[in-house]
Amino acid sequence: MSRKKQEKQVNQIVVSVLAVAILIVAVVGISVAVFVYSKSGSKVNSIETGTITMTYNEADNGISITDAMPMNEDDGKLIPAEANNVFDFNVNAKISGKTTINYDVTAKKIDEKCTLTDSDVKLYLEQSTDGTTDWKEKMAPKNFTPGGEKTAEATPATEMLLTSGQFSGKNETDYYRLRMWVDESYKVQSTPKTYTIAVNVYGNAVV
Repeated sequence: MSRKKQEKQVNQIVVSVLAVAILIVAVVGISVAVFVYSKSGSKVNSIETGTITMTYNEADNGISITDAMPMNEDDGKLIPAEANNVFDFNVNAKISGKTTINYDVTAKKIDEKCTLTDSDVKLYLEQSTDGTTDWKEKMAPKNFTPGGEKTAEATPATEMLLTSGQFSGKNETDYYRLRMWVDESYKVQSTPKTYTIAVNVYGNAVV
């Protein structure tokens, strides 16, 4: 065999190996990308009564799952905060005078964007003193369940109560982190798996 033919065969083998390697990387990339989260929902979470305001720090106020693989609670509670895999928000009150604010944080299911049932999805809420460290469990993993013992009169019974809080200082902020995942009991199907909620705040002032 001539030297040129040998070099040509070697080059073809190298190209084939590279093609296989690229294919493997592509397959691995697809298998890893099972979680797709996006923040969504209508921002209906502002409360204004004179000098009292409560708002989120996020541009949007929701979280969505698309084609996510099921996981157990231990793994769900450790979904990393980076890469948009969680929904961080805060609730802030600026108070003038002697006023107390009771508020409820709720999850509102966006029915037209959900193909999973309520029992297929788990929600998990944490709270931090500064929004960056010392996160502690505020609500244990729980399926979407409308209702709850509300403290704010305006809180709809059709929404799920995540937590309640109270402000009495001049300028206070509560920091929260919400995770959502497909429950391990879900039997994987070929149909699209989607679930979207909006997070809202309702409150009332007690003078």
